[in-house]
Amino acid sequence: MSTTAAPQLAQESRVRAMTDFYLTTIRTAIQSQFQYRAATYMYLVGMVAEPVIYLVVWTTIARQHGGQVAGITTGQFAAYYIVWTLVRNMNIVFTPYGWEWRIREGQLAGQLLRPLHPIHYALAEFAGGKVVWVLLYLPIAAALTPPRCPPPR
Repeated sequence: MSTTAAPQLAQESRVRAMTDFYLTTIRTAIQSQFQYRAATYMYLVGMVAEPVIYLVVWTTIARQHGGQVAGITTGQFAAYYIVWTLVRNMNIVFTPYGWEWRIREGQLAGQLLRPLHPIHYALAEFAGGKVVWVLLYLPIAAALTPPRCPPPR
């Protein structure tokens, strides 16, 4: 009676496995965000409201003072607030089930039994969600961009 050993399966490299994990989780987060795009857009509009008010106030002041305040033009104010809003939206996290909820509800213990640390899941979901936030923000940024004026002669 002859026994043969099972053929060894090639093991993926850790880098490739982590890349596949992140890409799959990011893709899933993007799909999830698009399912709730109306809610995401409302969050985004709420995040944009404050900077738009600042932009309106400062551009009004600049126009009343000859087109600039302390050397900052209305276009520079617009650029500042557009970029600030993008950075702000990229850094804020709306997690209905944050770390404290996971601990309080006993979810974290089960997540710690997974092959990867829970931070990897959180980071990948965060990255995927932000793709949608940026895509939804681009039309708002375009609308906030002032028309290009010809340079003075």
